[in-house]
Amino acid sequence: MEKSFFPNRALFWSFLANVIYLIGMIGYFLMDVFDYVHPNAINLSLSSCIYVVLAGIFVIDANLQTLSVYNTSRNAHRYYAMVLSSIFDQVGSQAYFIGALFMATALTNSNTITICNEVGVSAFVAAAAINMLVPGSHILHLWANSLNLLGSLCYVLAIIITNVALARTIVIVGDCIYVIDAILYMIYWFINRRMTTFEEEQVLPVSK
Repeated sequence: MEKSFFPNRALFWSFLANVIYLIGMIGYFLMDVFDYVHPNAINLSLSSCIYVVLAGIFVIDANLQTLSVYNTSRNAHRYYAMVLSSIFDQVGSQAYFIGALFMATALTNSNTITICNEVGVSAFVAAAAINMLVPGSHILHLWANSLNLLGSLCYVLAIIITNVALARTIVIVGDCIYVIDAILYMIYWFINRRMTTFEEEQVLPVSK
């Protein structure tokens, strides 16, 4: 890609984060749907390993988000909201990853795995809620943040519900919402890139 494709480092890291987020959510959606339709088609050990990889993708995504925030000016709109949101995303992704590792390696009991998932879900809800409290300047960003919160709440509901079949269905619904959310964030990235490029083109002649 051309250097001008990324007006600044923050947009570079956020682009990578959005790509990884979309890939990860498509992976979760496909895996959860396949596991629901064909529950015994994949060996449990292989299934657990796949979920570890998917959880690891979101750890990478959280780190890329952190790099994006690190390269964002403190005077930027929503800067401190982005910092808090990225911290909770870090906690959530790490908790999910640890829970997936425990599941794959059977190093602990199911209660510990459940606690990891609960911490992960709660952190993602907190991150999404922070983004909603300090909305962006574009309506598409508001829609993306709203779907992000809705998807995380679906996961919370799936943990609370005791009916396994219903809980798995709600998880798939949450996955679907997250996939749409990831697409919206990607579209918003291109809008934000265009706005940033336009602003820099207006500022550069003045600064000479």
